[in-house]
Amino acid sequence: MRFWAALLAGATLAGAGIPAQAATAEEPKATRSEPGQPSARQLTLSRRYVELMQGDQLESVLRAVIEESARTDGSTADMAQEDREFVINLATELTTEMMPEMMDQLVPVYARTFSQAELEALIAFYDTELGRSVIAKTWTSMPETNEAMMSVMPVMIEKMGARICAHYGCDPSEMEALSGASAAPARTK
Repeated sequence: MRFWAALLAGATLAGAGIPAQAATAEEPKATRSEPGQPSARQLTLSRRYVELMQGDQLESVLRAVIEESARTDGSTADMAQEDREFVINLATELTTEMMPEMMDQLVPVYARTFSQAELEALIAFYDTELGRSVIAKTWTSMPETNEAMMSVMPVMIEKMGARICAHYGCDPSEMEALSGASAAPARTK
């Protein structure tokens, strides 16, 4: 049982360490080499953009996000400290190990998302001292921004439950179960 709990917690925490990417509007097809296909130049520029966005402190930031998730995630609350540390270390190690492959997967996504001119502008900015500072501060603030975003989840889940019940009809015990599911420990610094 301990093995399965650690495996589930590790997978949950590793997923928490992967920063979410902001959605962007699709560029007009006229700026692409083939409809739906990025040009070779866009792929090259996209790879440089991904390299710049990784920053120097990726591993330490991922660890901080994973540790915060372990602190607030119910799946690790009942774990022995030794088990929790093992899961945090494992999730951090594997997430860091897999990050280059994940970043490789982002290259074609960004190449399809941004035009050549946009990629050139992004690189021109992020390859400056100011741009590198923005990247560093973005990564450094990631644990706190993740915490801020996750702090609204219980309220969102409660509202979702209420709307689902309004749509499908719930009896009082089902509504109470949904409300109980959204009750999460308060997130503090």
